Amino acid sequence: MAENPISELPSDKNQSAMGTKYSSSLVPAAIVVFPVSGKVLMWAADLPGGFGNDTSNSGRTVTSVFDPDSCTITEREVASTNHNMFCHGLSLDLMDRMSIYDETLDVWTSGLNMMTGRGYHAQATLSDGRIFTIGGSWSGPLGGKNGEIFDPLLNTWSWLHECIVAPMLTNDSRGIFCADNHPWLFGWKNGSVFQAGPSKAMNWYGASGSGSHFHAGYRGSDADSMNGNAIIFDAINGKILTLGGAPSYSAEYSTTAAYVITINEPFTESSVKVVEPMHYPRAYANSLYAIQWTDVNATLSPELWNPKTERFTVIAQMSVPRTYYSTAILLPDATVLTGGGGLCWAFCNDPSANHFDIQIFQPPYLLNSDNYTASRPKIISVSTKTVTVGSSLRVSTNVMSKEFAFLRYGSATHSINTDQLIKGKGKALNRNIGILIPGYWMLFAISTAGVPSVAETILVKPS
Repeated sequence: MAENPISELPSDKNQSAMGTKYSSSLVPAAIVVFPVSGKVLMWAADLPGGFGNDTSNSGRTVTSVFDPDSCTITEREVASTNHNMFCHGLSLDLMDRMSIYDETLDVWTSGLNMMTGRGYHAQATLSDGRIFTIGGSWSGPLGGKNGEIFDPLLNTWSWLHECIVAPMLTNDSRGIFCADNHPWLFGWKNGSVFQAGPSKAMNWYGASGSGSHFHAGYRGSDADSMNGNAIIFDAINGKILTLGGAPSYSAEYSTTAAYVITINEPFTESSVKVVEPMHYPRAYANSLYAIQWTDVNATLSPELWNPKTERFTVIAQMSVPRTYYSTAILLPDATVLTGGGGLCWAFCNDPSANHFDIQIFQPPYLLNSDNYTASRPKIISVSTKTVTVGSSLRVSTNVMSKEFAFLRYGSATHSINTDQLIKGKGKALNRNIGILIPGYWMLFAISTAGVPSVAETILVKPS
């Protein structure tokens, strides 16, 4: 799918490489990068290679932690929460807590129940640090999954009854069970949320009081695009790239369609531009590749999207099919960790569809034209590692840097990564808290050759 646009690449710089593959005891269906340590938390379900079949211990989750520095994986079973953490919403809050895991304490705890049961929903961290969620009829009651809000400071969930789910439903062949799944959500200014898909209708949601809703128009001529993907690639200018998907969750052909949505002020209509399509139809796609539930027809060729030319380039072919329930996430060293695929309900008819491994992908910006590792700039010092919106940050590098990129740490499951935002490239922190969402961010220095440094971690706190 689209590359994480740390730098705009010269048209001839489309080399890339898949690195070492590391064996894992589980299929990573969800993945989070720890901001403090840089380690990667991965988990599957109640079983390492399947879900919903272990009746003897249905309240556990099989997890592991990958350490990129030592290239080791540590296994861990989590049963204390009495929760199979599968097909969930996923967010990092401003206190470095992902759902109910606290990295600094290395502790899992049971969280407060939501107002209704949900599965295959999505959620997004807002400009004030609260977390919004909507949809998710895969678990709990069917339909009526209006919005609700979590306040991490008060540890409370509250209904947002006016954040109605009906306008974002797709016309799925399986009905409401799938029609409200996997919304593409983006936290924006003044506590608002923009829903870019997968429904062809787009919507704004507000999280004040009992909530609010505003119809934001349609995604051009695109149809419902379930299991497609959306990336905000330029938060300063409100630019969102949407990719692929299919009219229904299953038994439908996916598309090559790509659109750029531009949002500005909350609760106004967005503008939509059709751009050159991808080379391959894609559904269940992550940041760099396409996936299906079985390995049949899996697309092994990633595509790189350049926001300057608005064109896709096919890059280095993968050696492992990354199918349904695979993941991909940007690491602080500017590589991309990919892994998993498979994780069938109960048992896989084809056991080879389960991919118990992860792999590190080197994007083109890390390689010279002869495919050798490029010389990278280094961040020598930063004036502070904690900032508020609108404050200043002084950075020293070992070589001249043409610009900096600021990306929020990500979390990914089921093709959804609402945490990772790119502030864009430039030399100043944005003054709008709706664009600079509170939480942990990665600061990259970019050399004159377009090569990024290893990131420094910066905590953004609300004003």
